[in-house]
Amino acid sequence: MIWFTWRQFRTQTWITVGGLAGLAVLLLITARSIADAYNAANLASCGSNCTNAIDSFLRDVSSGTSGKVYDLVTPTMYMLPALIGIFWGAPLIARELETGTHRLAWNQSVTRTRWLATKLAIIGGASVATVGLLSWAITSWAHHIDDANGDRIKPLIYGARGVVPISYTLFAFVLGVTAGMLIRRTVPAMAATLAIYIGALAAMPLWIRGHLTSAVHATPAFDLARLRGIGLSPNGTLRVYAEAPANAWVLSNHVVTSTGQVITANPQYCSPSASPEACRQWLGTLGLRQDLAYHPQSHFWSLQWAEAGIFLGIAVLLVGFCFWWIRRRVS
Repeated sequence: MIWFTWRQFRTQTWITVGGLAGLAVLLLITARSIADAYNAANLASCGSNCTNAIDSFLRDVSSGTSGKVYDLVTPTMYMLPALIGIFWGAPLIARELETGTHRLAWNQSVTRTRWLATKLAIIGGASVATVGLLSWAITSWAHHIDDANGDRIKPLIYGARGVVPISYTLFAFVLGVTAGMLIRRTVPAMAATLAIYIGALAAMPLWIRGHLTSAVHATPAFDLARLRGIGLSPNGTLRVYAEAPANAWVLSNHVVTSTGQVITANPQYCSPSASPEACRQWLGTLGLRQDLAYHPQSHFWSLQWAEAGIFLGIAVLLVGFCFWWIRRRVS
């Protein structure tokens, strides 16, 4: 059964190995230029005032090949689990059911349970190993750039680093297998897998991830130096836009009165006819506070392990369902 699975899967395996090898060479070549730019900017010893050094480092990286590779690897880490779910997971059973070959495959000496277990173990293991190796390589390769940008915990970069891409992969693969088993047609199963995968990854940062660990809540006194803009609504409500904490994923950021209420504009100081400086000075007399909820960089790994656990748990439930279905319902 292992040999048979290898025979069916060997083309995809060699294509994947070739792709990983090419990307590994690209990462090795550009890693040297990133290290040189990091040393040239003197980031390791810039102390507490690193703004100029960071700007210099990021400017050097973005102007070279390393910047183009950096822009490429992030979407790649989101796309790869989806591709595995579509092209490795969805056809696994759907193709057998669609062509009718399951009647032969499941009536030999190998039971359908053993057949499914072998397929899931070999192809699923190859999927996890592929993305795990790639995630480790990219996370290590990009750590200087991520640290300089301070955006590793923000949703766009977060899902392409650490351990969550591995959990996305296992989820997408088993989701594809389940969709193929239920729909029994390869192309519709692939479409359903992609749609559900995109929906799950979109729902996570929008509604779930922020609650996986306790966010930091703070209400410091509002500093006018952090003022980034002022908006006046038709009903007289004043919206004050303030600079958010650096290197953090900000969930909410509002400037309110000392009692926690929205700010009502005084037309004498803040109106279309008043000067921005007059409005700014008036705001400084109100004792405003900045109401913040955010996840700092230190929450990165706790969020990663919690989210990975959710997707792995869903994958385990789907695997259990597949074994139940293939024994009792597939004919």
